[in-house]
Parts: sequence; C-alpha cells; structure tokens
Amino acid sequence: MVTSAERGDASSRRRPTIDDVARLAGVGRGTVSRVINGGHNVRPAVRDAVNQAIDILGYSVNQSARNLARGRTGSIAYIISDRGDRLFEDPNFGLFARTFSRQLRGSGRHLLITTAEDEEEENSLGDYLAFGHVDGALLGLTRDHEPLLQRLQASRLPFVVLGKPLGFENALSWVAIDDEKAAFTVVSYLAGKVDGAIGTVTGPLHTSSGRERLDGCRLALGDRFRPDLVASGDWSLRSGREGTELLLRREPGLRGLFVASDLMAAGAIGALRAAGRRVPEDVAVVGFDDSAAATMVDPALTTMRNPIEQTALEALRILDERIAGDAGAPVRLVLSSELVKRSSA
Repeated sequence: MVTSAERGDASSRRRPTIDDVARLAGVGRGTVSRVINGGHNVRPAVRDAVNQAIDILGYSVNQSARNLARGRTGSIAYIISDRGDRLFEDPNFGLFARTFSRQLRGSGRHLLITTAEDEEEENSLGDYLAFGHVDGALLGLTRDHEPLLQRLQASRLPFVVLGKPLGFENALSWVAIDDEKAAFTVVSYLAGKVDGAIGTVTGPLHTSSGRERLDGCRLALGDRFRPDLVASGDWSLRSGREGTELLLRREPGLRGLFVASDLMAAGAIGALRAAGRRVPEDVAVVGFDDSAAATMVDPALTTMRNPIEQTALEALRILDERIAGDAGAPVRLVLSSELVKRSSA
C-alpha cells in the first residue's frame, strides 16, 4: 500500500524511473516490468499497488528506447492499393485507419499509411518494407498484387492481409468474411421481395470479394440469374451510378438490384432517381458492408454488415503474434456477417 507520506514525496519527483515506481510500490523492478507488460503472473493487490505508484509519479514508458532495445521501429504500415482519387471516398478506409491508429497508440506505436497505385510504386514500397523500416504491415488489397505479396513473403516481414488474397489463400495470414455466403443471404432476401428482373453491379472481379459476391448472387438467383444484367464496378460511387444506367438500358423493367458495396449502391440509387424510378416501389435495392454510406442515402439501405472494426482488431492481433515471434502456419480467420434490413428493399 502506498502511504500519504510517500505520495507527497513522489509528487515532487521529476522524470520518474522504473526504479522510483518499484520503490514507491514496495516491489522489485522486475515486478513493475511485468505489470507494464500486461500484468502476467502478478497478484492483483501487487498489480494495483504498482499501477497506483505509476499514477502518482506520472511515470510513462520510454517507448522509443524500448523499441530500440528490442530491435523494433514502433511503426506498423497500412498499405492501400486503391488509386489516390478514390482513396478517401471509401468509408471503410477511414474506419480501418481509425481502429488501427487507436489500438497502436495504446501501446505507444504509430501507424504509417501508404498507397501502391501501380507496379512502380509497389516495387519501391516493397524495398522500403523489406529493409526493416516497419515492424509489420497490414494490407488492404483491391486489385492483383502478386509481385508485392511474393516480395513481402520472401522478406519475412510479418504481415496480414485484410480480405482473402487470391492465389495466396493458403500461403498467407488473412482476415475476411465469407463473401459468397453473405451475398447469397442478401440476394435471397431481395429475390423474395420482388418479381421480375434482378441485376447486379459487381465489385472488381480480380478481387476475392468482388468475385465471391457475384458467385453468391448467382447462386441465390438460380434460374432468375441473367448474365446480361451484370455490370462491373470498382467500389466507387461513380461506378455504381454508371453500372445502374447500363442495366436500365439493357432492362427497362428492372425490379431489383444487388450492388456489391454500399458506396456503389448510393450511386445506383442516384441513377434510379434520375431515371424516374422510385426505391423500393419500382426497384428494390440492396447493398453490402453496412458502412456509413448505408444510412446516408434515402431510403436507407438494406445491406449485409461487414464487421470492419472486428476485422481490423483481429488482423492486428494476428500481426502482433507474428511480430512477437509466432512463425507457425498462416492464420486464416473467417468472420460472420449479418443481414441488416432497412427501407430500400
């Protein structure tokens, strides 16, 4: 127990050290270290005394010195493969970045956000990451990145992919949802709501999520699936609008629409409104992700909830295990999704 006299003495100290904390709490230096590093194998009463001493002294860990001693940088890279002009359009990007930054800040680390728009940038980024400038990387891939993935794999840099990396499903660690099952769920719901033609605006088909969401749509519609009512999108608002305009030209009597992301669905609703179609009275629309875009449109979107924050937390947990030295088999984690019913269908 820390006494009031000790409290007074401690308050006058400047730049307290771990030895000051140990002295004030009446424990050894090693015990303080264990508490700071998670409190494993420390009795609750002792842990409380150490934390009380830390609070009184205003002690903070010198994370930079700590990282240096461990041979680490204290930085984690978050790599985005999308084009810069679309980067901040995607609400999921912001949620990933906020979640990563918040979690890393709690452990005294920093998030480095970088993009790779083309092969030249990928080569430069691969060199930077492979030469030890960061402790690990989190990859958000929206197109084929085989050369970059091969380079990182060869460098032995710990990294985790957000989403299923096509061609590397069994070789790398990743966190994703079952996109095919999720799309099947939301399109089955849509098909039960409307008669007549149902179309879809896909995500990019060179990504696992874009491809599997189309597969799920095809399975849900069965004999009602029409290949001519498939328009390609790239996750952007514009592609949702342009894809819907194409579908309306091909099928003026369109009655239902599955759009592979909420942001694209917002563009789709704009196109339908411009064509004089009411949602959901004339055309029922469902999206995917349950992102901020789902409730910013009118009517609000029926969609599949993609657990972005949970994905971020799990990816960071797996990455930290790899950084700590767990070099076992790649970890492949599939998270569950949920149908969210709103007014658009």
